Amino acid sequence: MEPLEVFRVESPDKTGAEAYESVSRDVLSDLELTTTLGRLWIYIDPAEPVFIFCTLIRSGLPPVCVRDMAEIEVGAPGVDEVSINIFNEEYVPQLLSALRIKYGRENIEQPDRKTMTIATKDPSEVAKEVADVIIADPRREIESRLADALLRITPEGFRVRHHISTESEMLFVASEDPIKPEWIKKAEDMISELKED
Repeated sequence: MEPLEVFRVESPDKTGAEAYESVSRDVLSDLELTTTLGRLWIYIDPAEPVFIFCTLIRSGLPPVCVRDMAEIEVGAPGVDEVSINIFNEEYVPQLLSALRIKYGRENIEQPDRKTMTIATKDPSEVAKEVADVIIADPRREIESRLADALLRITPEGFRVRHHISTESEMLFVASEDPIKPEWIKKAEDMISELKED
């Protein structure tokens, strides 16, 4: 699926739809979501009032673990520490934070920019488990940016909301009034049609 291969904005008000499309494109671009979303369909009817946002999310990158950014070594015999030698510095702040949370601030040292150590009584066990510690989860970052986009795109006053989100899709319905079952059904039909396109 190509990024934003389908981008559809519909409304009974054609001029409003064009303006909404422009605003939506700008917001998605600002939040760097245009390459993340494969297909997007927005329906807005101010008369009902209803706003529906449906999108298919491209499969993203897997979570980043310590082993993806560093080599892990057990200290020499008699040295109760694990050494983490960083070869990818992109997530160093997240790594330091995760290690402090998991092993305690007092047990983590950073003697230089590319090295961290964990003081532990069981270095071989800690070396095995630290390799799988998740440092960053791109999927959560995408969900956070998508939520931000919805806050910016949803019409003001549409505070009654319903949403369903999975790994590969999201449907969102908002209104000033209680959400009607037919709006949810319309959103489900829109997602189904996006999958077929």
